[in-house]
Amino acid sequence: MRKRTEPPAGIPCKLKRDQLRRIYKRQFEELAQLRRHIYSLLHLRKVKAIFEPGCGTGLLGKDLQSLTDANYAGMDIDPEILPEGEMFITGDAEKNPLPADLYVSSFFFSSLDKPLNWLKKIRKNLPQGGLFAVFAEYDYTQIGESPDIGLAESIREGLERDSINTTHGSKLDSFFKKADFIKSAGGELQSSPQKPDRAFLEMHTESIPDVLPLMSWRIVWGIWRRS
Repeated sequence: MRKRTEPPAGIPCKLKRDQLRRIYKRQFEELAQLRRHIYSLLHLRKVKAIFEPGCGTGLLGKDLQSLTDANYAGMDIDPEILPEGEMFITGDAEKNPLPADLYVSSFFFSSLDKPLNWLKKIRKNLPQGGLFAVFAEYDYTQIGESPDIGLAESIREGLERDSINTTHGSKLDSFFKKADFIKSAGGELQSSPQKPDRAFLEMHTESIPDVLPLMSWRIVWGIWRRS
């Protein structure tokens, strides 16, 4: 096994941000078909304001702006990773979410400390019938691994050390239901087995096996309406 060499979790260094950009781009490209399906369910032409918490490098936001005339705002806590443009805002979306009639997120819930409390706050920012679309969230409790060498558990442990909640993806339905949202659509998919991204492993594991197993990832998505 090869030891991790990059700095520990905290304020990301330039190397870590570059790794994040590559990972975000890969995820975005891999989920293009799912994203198009979700777009078809949202009636984007009727939307007036969109807010994306944890927008990262802005890939989803830029895509949405090509599909609707709605006012879009994306917020991320890391100013160094945000793209240029007045629609991308530096801020803490967990503490200060903006009002909108459509909320969208991608791989955001795992960064929340208390998703249920946050969704109750979001519900107040949405009009009656407003929507929240989760384009993708990992369910880290269901990582496929072949052969099983314990790497999935090592990944979960590393993510938890880096303050990423590994069980929130499996509880999305419960969080939204308890916050008085009604589910309009949703589902899950399992990625095809492939070797894990080394940049991802370098960021979140203490050591990397010399021979990587094939791994698959459970991704959940959904659209919820404010009751």
